[in-house]
Amino acid sequence: MADRKNRFALISGFEKHYRVNGMTKPEINKYGEQWAADALLESFEVDDLKDAIEYYFYISHRPTWKGFANNADKLINAVRIKKEDDALRAQMRIKAKEWMNESRG
Repeated sequence: MADRKNRFALISGFEKHYRVNGMTKPEINKYGEQWAADALLESFEVDDLKDAIEYYFYISHRPTWKGFANNADKLINAVRIKKEDDALRAQMRIKAKEWMNESRG
């Protein structure tokens, strides 16, 4: 079982993204939803969950806590794939610049 403080911190972090994005904060029953947060913390790393929350607010027009809790595994996987893709694209840009410089030179 995850630490109670961490459960509430995860929910509060989710709520914080509403304020940051200029949305009206929904009423989340923290005491009822702490069990969903506990399950998430038992299954995933805290940093992965934070990244998934950011990504969820980026892709969703109407993010909800239940939607996040039910799809956290998919969101974490999507974040991981996006990071890998970004790294691969950066490498390809570097190689393309090198190739362009070699062909000019």
